[in-house]
Amino acid sequence: MNIGFDAKRAFHNFSGLGNYSRLLIQSLSELHKENQYYLYTPKYKPHTLHRFVNQDNCKIVIPNNIVSLLPSTFWRSYFMANDINSQNIEIFHGLSGELPFPTLKMPKVVTIHDVIFMRYPKYYSAYDRKMYEKKFHQACKIADKIITVSKQTADDCIHFLGADSQKIEIGYQSCDPMFFLPANENDIRKVYDLPEKFILNVGTIEARKNLLNLVKVLKFIDDDISLVAIGRKTPYFIQVEKYIKENHLSHRVKFMHNIPFHDFPEIYSAASVFVYPSVFEGFGIPVLEALAVGTPVATSNISSMPEVGGDAALYFDPLNIDNMATQINLLLHDNDTIAALNENRRKQLEKFSIESIAENVNNIYKTVRL
Repeated sequence: MNIGFDAKRAFHNFSGLGNYSRLLIQSLSELHKENQYYLYTPKYKPHTLHRFVNQDNCKIVIPNNIVSLLPSTFWRSYFMANDINSQNIEIFHGLSGELPFPTLKMPKVVTIHDVIFMRYPKYYSAYDRKMYEKKFHQACKIADKIITVSKQTADDCIHFLGADSQKIEIGYQSCDPMFFLPANENDIRKVYDLPEKFILNVGTIEARKNLLNLVKVLKFIDDDISLVAIGRKTPYFIQVEKYIKENHLSHRVKFMHNIPFHDFPEIYSAASVFVYPSVFEGFGIPVLEALAVGTPVATSNISSMPEVGGDAALYFDPLNIDNMATQINLLLHDNDTIAALNENRRKQLEKFSIESIAENVNNIYKTVRL
């Protein structure tokens, strides 16, 4: 099959949606070499994370000289369709919730990661909400298949976007293979001056991620345990910082950002526990990354987190400080609990293996091609 991808985020986004796009393209190109993959992007600049460009069955497609002078969003939404229709593409896959507006001649697949902008509109500007809603509604309407990264997102697509349930296929994502490799935590401790014992949290520092409640838990955790939070700061950080200063916790909290992606497995491995107290996620990739590394995980008992963690993680009510503290302390002190979770970890990770993800998506392509 000749398969086209909207690959802008694979080339230009270095976090969640970019990681998903790169890993899917890489795994498909390696495990299903019978296909040819056309990667449509408004611009291309080489990067070490773009390993898939070395595959013989991957071809980068960029605008011609005239169209390239236009803003990239115009090409992706309109002119890209002309390029796709003029080539021998048999299936087109929008990897990040949108498809080109003009009609494509071939079957279309779109991946929807979440519709948080509709569930929690207060976190988004009016312009962004309207833009996302228009794109996502359009994509769900014209797509032959909708891939959602969790059952939670499938339910949200039906509820908020009116998506046809018959079109939806749940296709979990995986995490980069480097998270499954042995990690050298001793070197990384020196590089980032990490505490000897610490709780790790990864994610944008915004209200939905609920970092403030995790900081409040420190009062109920042994004094020799610190918190390391990695993520981009938003205005919500001011609330978190204010609480830390007022409660004299500055010596127990370390903030980090702009960490190279290849350092994350070692940082996860160095942590005593990984805690993810988000009140809502479409998937929750950091939970999977921590499980892959082998760090004990405690996370919220709502939205998609139990799908990702399964029986390999502990759960708490993210709005209940006492409940959160109890579960974290279990992971810090109860070896029997940790052993039981480790017994379940391998089976849970099998659901998210690169092989199973690639096979599932390739089978979806086959169904829409019929």
